[in-house]
Amino acid sequence: MPSIIITGANRGLGLEFARQYAADDWRVFACCREPQQAKELHGLAKQHGNLTVHGVDVKNHKQIDALSGDLSSEKIDVIINNAGVYRDSIFR
Repeated sequence: MPSIIITGANRGLGLEFARQYAADDWRVFACCREPQQAKELHGLAKQHGNLTVHGVDVKNHKQIDALSGDLSSEKIDVIINNAGVYRDSIFR
């Protein structure tokens, strides 16, 4: 079974990527900053045993390292780095 990591998987494009890859029988490691608030993502995980939810903030190197350790025994085929960072100064 091919596998994929998707960051920013709790909404929008990331959630849709997670939905479609899980439906296509990929092993999906769906990542988001606040997994406890990702209700739709957890709903997908209940529907698809091949999807797991992981908490990681892509700006936090310790969390990235922890995820790397958690998934060290997994073969990863694709990474979609969909997570975004908003900076206040961009919108001024």
